[in-house]
Amino acid sequence: MGLTPYPFQRRVATWLISGRNVILQAPTGAGKTLAAMLPFLDALEHDRDFPHKCLYAVPLRVLANQFGEEYTARVRRAGRDERIRVAIQTGERREDRDLTATLTFATIDQVLSSFLHMPYSQPKRQWNLNAAAVVSSYLVFDEFHLFDPDSTLPTTLEMLRMLKGVAPMLLMTATFSPEMLGELARLLDAVVVPEDDAAGEEMLQIPVQRDKRRFYHWRPEPLSADAVLREHGTRSIVVCNTVDRARALFEGLQRHPARGDTQLLLLHSHFLKADRQRIEAELLCRFGKDADPSGRWIIVATQAIEVGLDLSATHLHTELAPANAVLQRAGRCARYGGEGHVFVYDIESELPYTGMTDEFERTRSAFQERDGTQLTFADEQVVVAAVHGPRDRAVVEGLKASRSRHRAEMNVVLRGEADRAGGSRLIRDIVARDVIVHPNPDELLTNPWQVEAFSLYPGSLYGAAKVWVEREVELDLEWGVMWLREAATDESEGGRHVERWWERAWSSEDLRGAPLVVVNPALAGYDPQRGFLLHEPTGFVSPPVLRQKTEQYTRFYRLESYERHISLVWQALVQDTWPELAAAAARLEQRAGWQPGVLVRAAHLVALLHDVGKLNKALQRWYHNWQRAIGAPAPDAEAIAHTDYDELNPLHIEKERAMSSRRPPHAVEGAVAVAPLLVQALDPTHLPIIKAAFSAIARHHGPFSREFRAFELIPGATAEIARTLQLAPHLAVDVRGLRSRDTPDLTQIDRFWVDESNDNELLAYMLLARALRRADQLGTEWGAQAADG
Repeated sequence: MGLTPYPFQRRVATWLISGRNVILQAPTGAGKTLAAMLPFLDALEHDRDFPHKCLYAVPLRVLANQFGEEYTARVRRAGRDERIRVAIQTGERREDRDLTATLTFATIDQVLSSFLHMPYSQPKRQWNLNAAAVVSSYLVFDEFHLFDPDSTLPTTLEMLRMLKGVAPMLLMTATFSPEMLGELARLLDAVVVPEDDAAGEEMLQIPVQRDKRRFYHWRPEPLSADAVLREHGTRSIVVCNTVDRARALFEGLQRHPARGDTQLLLLHSHFLKADRQRIEAELLCRFGKDADPSGRWIIVATQAIEVGLDLSATHLHTELAPANAVLQRAGRCARYGGEGHVFVYDIESELPYTGMTDEFERTRSAFQERDGTQLTFADEQVVVAAVHGPRDRAVVEGLKASRSRHRAEMNVVLRGEADRAGGSRLIRDIVARDVIVHPNPDELLTNPWQVEAFSLYPGSLYGAAKVWVEREVELDLEWGVMWLREAATDESEGGRHVERWWERAWSSEDLRGAPLVVVNPALAGYDPQRGFLLHEPTGFVSPPVLRQKTEQYTRFYRLESYERHISLVWQALVQDTWPELAAAAARLEQRAGWQPGVLVRAAHLVALLHDVGKLNKALQRWYHNWQRAIGAPAPDAEAIAHTDYDELNPLHIEKERAMSSRRPPHAVEGAVAVAPLLVQALDPTHLPIIKAAFSAIARHHGPFSREFRAFELIPGATAEIARTLQLAPHLAVDVRGLRSRDTPDLTQIDRFWVDESNDNELLAYMLLARALRRADQLGTEWGAQAADG
């Protein structure tokens, strides 16, 4: 794709393709992203034994957006866009909710939540769909130093430890202390690049590093418009620690009499997508590598710019922050070579970096001592070690001491015993809340996320809500702030409808844990230049989200026989869903010491046996009653897998509500019925795989289903199953072992549930669950499309 790699980039690729995990520490602007992409693109081009799917995880969505757009353009220019699908998966841009793209740039929360069976991109009934996409991918973790040491970092490291030998992994950073690098390398059995001093010196001789001269200046006063304009030439970048500070400084610069003809841009996290993209495009045009040099420009931004856009300025002004953050920001100064000056200003508040007073003191001292000094990358690493070494040593010791406790907390989430907030604490301690502005929120209840939301950290939201509630009373509004509630549904079958309503917020405390908050337009507003205005009404209403093409879901079903459905699911598994998982399955078999090919055998079994529970007499009776109720009866002798159903058809909605009995569940019942067949076909010596297969069948409509009801299969069930098993005669299953009836006794199936504390067993379950659920979805979609036309 027109890429010319440096030696260190080639070495990263060589290590990864040889089977080693890698930690890359390189200066900002040195080309870490290209180093990460080389082995992956090479494997795709030459069909090498290396994952043909990459999950590239970043801590900030601006990075995911930038990389996604950059590599989409690269792939298109190279004429590979038919073979390589590039997607962005963040809370804002959900282009790859099922993680099926070839190359997905995602925020770290999307990756970790997917692995933990609570993906932020999916409804609860789909929570076990995405985990195996992580297991089967080449995993890249960029800007690793920004991961929260109490939540994101230990969860990521435990996940990577579980995946050693199955998923190749690359961790990248510019600012990690030697203590942290050493512990990560030991934990992940990884090679650190540069491997030695000579390799490190070689890295510093690449042109963009060799020609760079960056000077640091300490300023004991707070950052101000006066200070920025005093040093301003033609291009300046200003970085503040909070959105409020950035907006205040931007407004101060707007009003300043010495501003002259200098143009201003503000960038933070509280802009609508279209405005943020417009601003980012302008920034790249004025500050990018091939920027238009005319005019005089100043960017005012928050830390979102630290590791985001590929920008450069001769002057960079930053509020004091922990050293690694300051140095990341400094990476936007003289990024492409030449001379640059970084000005570091003292602060009055440490927000949002709570609990880091010692790091602030050490950073302050470090830059006071180096005032006016040119620092190389090696010099910057000395600062990082001095400032962050003590905490990193404590973090390393904490990781060692708390690994078993942290894994136990992960297991609670994997079992489905934690709520969303509990799981989120393993991903990031501070979970942003979505806020929208709308006058008639009841209009949105069918899909509340159909309008664009702003993400606010809890502290900011609660502070704003306190004022909103007070203003609601002052203005005598019918309502001021509400939050979304959802009724619990029967997850065993997924449920066709979710009941939602808005709950009035009487205080900021009411919003704790709220998934979505709506504010009356009389209380808040928006400006395209300044962003979301918490207490400045402008008549703004949150606009609709432009739905991505990849977010289409089957909303209708067509009458389909059991045999037809199973044949389509089998076809989908063999042609589509298992091939993406096969290489990871083979690596897992090798790591676990299992017989080669046993996992594909298990995948074939779960595809062919997953819906045996639908042959329950009570469920078949319900299906036939439904068809009669909508005026489209099916032949009495036909075993049905799907009925006609359209969620937008008023008749279907009316009849569903009028049905005298609920549709009986089938997933766990089916797993119980076929358990003897799984034991027979997989051999009792492969108990972990039997448990994984049983759990995949039992949970193919709900990730944590455990209970089952009494069932009795129809008289022709054995014949139906035997016919579908003819699709895979190599399985040689004797269907006479089928359990054709049972009554609930949960103790008898306890030994069949997957044990989430057993790494190999858990990964096998993840692979089988994804293979089955995606095949089931595809087969169902194909069946509905064929019936329609």
